[in-house]
Amino acid sequence: MVDGKDKVEIKNMEEALQHMEDEQFISTPKKGADVEVHILDVIKNELVVEIGAKSEGIIPSNELVHPVEHYKVGDIIKGEIIYSNEDEGVITISEKRRVYKESLEMLKEASRKGTPLKGKVSGKNKGGFTVNILGVVEGFLPRGQAMFKRTEDPIGKEYDFEIIDLKFRRRGNPNIVVSRKKLNEELIEKAMESLEEGKITEGKVESIEKFGVFVDLGLISGLIPRSELSFDRDAEPSDIVSVGQMLKVMVLKTEKNKNKITLSLKALQHDPWVNVQSNYPSGKVVRGTVVRILPFGFVVKLEAGLEGLVHSSEIFWTKRRVDIRSVVEEGEQVEVEVLSSDPEKRKLSLSLKRVKGNPWDEVADKYPVEKVCDAKIVKILPNGIIAELEEGISGFVHITELSWNFLDSIEDAYSIDDKVKVRILETNLEQQRIRLSIRKVNEDPWKRAVEELNKGAQISGNIVRMTNTGAIVLLDDYNIEAFLPVSQISVDRVEKPEDVLNIGDAVKAMVVRTVYEPEKERRNMVISIKQNSLENEKEDYKEYMNDSNSGVTLNEIVQQKEKE
Repeated sequence: MVDGKDKVEIKNMEEALQHMEDEQFISTPKKGADVEVHILDVIKNELVVEIGAKSEGIIPSNELVHPVEHYKVGDIIKGEIIYSNEDEGVITISEKRRVYKESLEMLKEASRKGTPLKGKVSGKNKGGFTVNILGVVEGFLPRGQAMFKRTEDPIGKEYDFEIIDLKFRRRGNPNIVVSRKKLNEELIEKAMESLEEGKITEGKVESIEKFGVFVDLGLISGLIPRSELSFDRDAEPSDIVSVGQMLKVMVLKTEKNKNKITLSLKALQHDPWVNVQSNYPSGKVVRGTVVRILPFGFVVKLEAGLEGLVHSSEIFWTKRRVDIRSVVEEGEQVEVEVLSSDPEKRKLSLSLKRVKGNPWDEVADKYPVEKVCDAKIVKILPNGIIAELEEGISGFVHITELSWNFLDSIEDAYSIDDKVKVRILETNLEQQRIRLSIRKVNEDPWKRAVEELNKGAQISGNIVRMTNTGAIVLLDDYNIEAFLPVSQISVDRVEKPEDVLNIGDAVKAMVVRTVYEPEKERRNMVISIKQNSLENEKEDYKEYMNDSNSGVTLNEIVQQKEKE
């Protein structure tokens, strides 16, 4: 027998009855029945599905496990009929309910056996994270059980979870607590065992800090300390690597009890100190960059990871202490000569002064005796000054060679950085010393003064200094200083010179004594205002006596003066 509608061959009565039951089920699906359906069409908010061969139904988007876009025509979906109206021809199916029922059984089984389940982190809360398990059940992941890396954003990502607590309720969803800790600890332990010291592995830069770089090795992260990033210790971590960059690194150290791994990028790089003696032999002149200035010298970088020291003794030819920053600056390119290298101690000695050459080799030609030169005062000593003729060449001016006149204090007459003219008195190339004179730049003014100013000569000048016993007068036209004793200031008694005189006062006086012995460096002159006044008075008296109208005798004048 053949059923005419579907042309199904029926061999006996039993098959006929079974066929009638199937036809009855297809035509009248029941609410709560489990079904497998084929997707006929995917529209905006629902799926159109075929139930058996006779009926069609819909699955609304809110009853789907995944978004509508996840499904395509022809897919088979397991579901549960949640609404059926044969008269209206409406059948509604829920994928979620079917999966939910199956999920609860899977949760029980996984909890009992400790089997891991897939889940997607769907949100974050105060105590941890929410996890969507099997697409239909929400679980809670405590923060302490999460095992996420500090730079990791887990939202929307799928992981394996272990159920550590499962409680069913009479109503509503079960209470599910999940964990990644145990699973991760087991995996991390295996990973740590595989990362032996000296092993080369690959990872991705996950963060950059001042002290080093964290590298994602998969389940765990390792740290490349700043000192292990490069042989160039001045380079910043961000100058060497960038976040997201893949690196090959060497495992330096593992601490399995702390799950800590120390890595090195430098270990896979060429060490510039290996070939330092062949690349930088003694005597070779090389170019580098000043990277640090120290109290005792400065450091020059010749290449990444290779630096040398220029000691202060190899900067200046002079022994005088000079500010290093007046010669070089950080970042400046300089040429230096290699003195020596020690690859084991990683030390490289360099010289700046040898490249520039010893200026003393040309001193005899550039600075012959008696030559007058420009100089700069660089140091003041108790017994004289140091004057620099050029960089590396300085000379000494003794206090006796500073001025033709007496100096109470060198600091009062000269200051550091003063520009002066000097005369070369003597050069000693072996000891690298030059003796200079400031005063002998000009002819000795005392020579003319002693020739023109005899005892009794009248002079004029200004008070420049006071002493306990008198005053110092700078003579007009001669630029020499004469001494005015307190007893010679006035015909009246004077206790202190400042009682009647002030610095800057103009005075007229008479020369009473001159000593000029240049071979003994003795030059001095004593003058008197008092004697000059008396001499002027005598001249006045003489003129008065020569006046014929006067009836007063010279004796009378002298007697009168003595009474006064």
